[in-house]
Amino acid sequence: MSVRTDFATVEVPNDSHVQKNENNMEREKKRLLNYLRQERKRGGDEEFGRRIKTIRKLSQFSHGQSNPTYKLLVEMTDGTLKSYVLRKKPGGNILSSAHAVEREFQVQLALKRKHPNFPVPRMILLCEDSSILGTPFYIMDFVQGTIYLQPKLPVITREERKTRIYENMAKTLGALHSFDIRELGLTSFGNISSGSYSRRTLKRWFGQYEKSITNKLVETPEKEVVMKLVAWLDANCPKDGEEVSDRIIHGDYRLDNLIYDERSDDVLAVLDWELSTVGCPHADVAYNCLPYYLPPGLEFYPSFGDSNQVPAGVPTEKQYCNIWAQHARLPNICGSSKWKFYVALSMFRGMAILAGVRARAVAGNASSRNARQAGSLVEVFAKRAYVVVVQGGASKVPRQEIKGGYEPSEKCMMLLEKLRAFMSEHVYDAEEVFERHATTNERWSVHPLMEELKKKAKAKGLWNLWLPLDSAALIKIANARGNDEALYKGPGLTNLEYAHLAREMGKVPWASEIFNCSAPDTGNMEVLLRYGTKEQQERWLLPLLMGDIRSCFAMTEPAVASSDATNIESSIAKSTNGTQYVVNGRKWWTSGACDPRCAIAIFMGKTKTTGPQHEQQSMVLVPMLNNHKVKVVRPLLVFGYDDAPHGHAEVIFDNVVVDVKESLLAREGAGFAIAQGRLGPGRLHHCMRLVGMAERSLDVTYARVKSRVAFGKPLSENSNVLNVLGNCRVEVDGARLLTLYAAHVLDQLGIKDSRARSAVAACKISAPNVACSVIDRCIQLFGGEGVSQDSPLARLYAGARTLRIADGPDEVHLETVAKIDLRRSKL
Repeated sequence: MSVRTDFATVEVPNDSHVQKNENNMEREKKRLLNYLRQERKRGGDEEFGRRIKTIRKLSQFSHGQSNPTYKLLVEMTDGTLKSYVLRKKPGGNILSSAHAVEREFQVQLALKRKHPNFPVPRMILLCEDSSILGTPFYIMDFVQGTIYLQPKLPVITREERKTRIYENMAKTLGALHSFDIRELGLTSFGNISSGSYSRRTLKRWFGQYEKSITNKLVETPEKEVVMKLVAWLDANCPKDGEEVSDRIIHGDYRLDNLIYDERSDDVLAVLDWELSTVGCPHADVAYNCLPYYLPPGLEFYPSFGDSNQVPAGVPTEKQYCNIWAQHARLPNICGSSKWKFYVALSMFRGMAILAGVRARAVAGNASSRNARQAGSLVEVFAKRAYVVVVQGGASKVPRQEIKGGYEPSEKCMMLLEKLRAFMSEHVYDAEEVFERHATTNERWSVHPLMEELKKKAKAKGLWNLWLPLDSAALIKIANARGNDEALYKGPGLTNLEYAHLAREMGKVPWASEIFNCSAPDTGNMEVLLRYGTKEQQERWLLPLLMGDIRSCFAMTEPAVASSDATNIESSIAKSTNGTQYVVNGRKWWTSGACDPRCAIAIFMGKTKTTGPQHEQQSMVLVPMLNNHKVKVVRPLLVFGYDDAPHGHAEVIFDNVVVDVKESLLAREGAGFAIAQGRLGPGRLHHCMRLVGMAERSLDVTYARVKSRVAFGKPLSENSNVLNVLGNCRVEVDGARLLTLYAAHVLDQLGIKDSRARSAVAACKISAPNVACSVIDRCIQLFGGEGVSQDSPLARLYAGARTLRIADGPDEVHLETVAKIDLRRSKL
């Protein structure tokens, strides 16, 4: 077996191997030969021993820290020389359940039998009789190929080869995680009935760690940080049912445990199955990704280093996990808070293994001459794991923060962490799917993935997050659907708490709908909550709260300046018998009217044309589905975007007849007041999302300027670029704080208070302007890609620019702020 190093290709074994003295080795070879020649079946190949004439050589591989592994060179009865691999438990006192060569043999034998193309060596036999070689052992085929020890692949010069090597590593692990343990006959291979995999893993390896430090000669400088790390892992451990835990996992899957074909870069064999079990595949791939996290200079666990700048050709962590996820048929959670947990758990497990190596080195029964050096890494792993969890931002990690008064509450923080994880696992990857769908002939249909993600969001409790704290009491629904009550009532957040969540959702234009937090539905549901009758709520509000239907808000008209709602010309006329309304009007920018799920419109028109200007308007409910009196004329484009399947429609209401009792909201003449009440929180929701849009633009631009080189250096080192980004950050933080302040004031005073109206108006001026300006500058730094469909910036800009007009243009809100301020100055 050839091993690639940084310097040369060397044959293994060689003179550097740990060799037993010749007399002992000869005795062991004789005992082994006699055992192999016995004529009884022993697992994989019952004829193996009969074909052996003599054992020429038994020499130990130097690579590896756990189970001693030997190259077995035998002369066959036909005169040919063949190589095999013998792997055994180490001698001396070892930890219980550790070094289980029997399990290694069992899992590889099952994989080879059921999936012959999966790259594991052919198993020859298993010997559990310790009298032969001192400990149990097994023999398998020797696989000729190349092992790469360094993740940076310095010996590979062609980028495309580096890419293939990592792609094949990810595909192989993904294939393993896709196998059914029942088909493999390995249902009893792991203890899957005793709680979550992560909980079992933490308990087991903490126990192993404690046993490894019982020897008083073992120094434990890492112990204090280990205790802190264990406390964090215990507090953040997934509960039963919260993780996939029924797949075969390798347990030590990394580059130097793979044998490659040097010509094709295919994986020929996966080695070292000592830690394999039935468990969580996300934990397995997280361990595989440790080179992205570990510091540089670790001889036994080489990494990409602190800079996390992978060499050209090597995929980023997220790209690597995407390849794995496709072949495992599992979600990619890379970057989420759950992912940070699995990375930290993997480091903790690695630390516990190294602590065992250290203990064996002190006791004098380690399998490698380098065991003491490997044991010295225990403290490095423990501290690095704790750094990962602290920097991961999990809510239960104690950390020093500057309190500004608007930070998330504990309740909000728990939801925020869950939301971030969901966005990372599902939403960002779905963005490309929805963008592609929006360019097809089927774009006016709802992509199945949207409904699938909505179900997942419901299951996670990430539903109706927008619903104001005081609104649950306003729900008059009688025939509620049992366990759904927690969903349709939402978590009960303040406006300030919701602001933190809305900012996160705003980073992806499609995200809010997934959590039932998108306009105009939120505003319409607010209206139905505050002004709807019990019957109206049961018919329309409940399905909206459950995400079964969608709605639209028909107020703006093309013939008048609708920023002044008293200009509305549409009519709501009573029939002669007084029991029905006849609705007429041409509306536009009726967002959501194109959606095939749009079942109801809230229509604003005049029930009278005389009297006080602000009491002439009313609002009625108009059914949309199969209503031939309602004609959706066309979707209006926003810088070329039609926002399918949602759309912003021009709609004609032509003598639409509705029942007065069933359709009227509040009372006649209350339309203007309802609109103002609806628009207050709605404006604030837009501002929250706009801050998220600006922050997403900065996030993608930061990555862009780090990777793009112009005039001999990365854009991130150009002082002009840094000045632009610095100004963007200052402006975004200002808009964010102004929005949080407005949410806080709204919570304290309500929208009718002039101070709350002024604060909401101020952030409605600031947030869209800042978002437009920041996204525009990010586009400039991106170059041509920034205005194309290959980045999210163009769509984000179109949305931000629209919101400078929607819910009242800047000029209206500036006037509001000035008028309220002038009134205060007279007091």
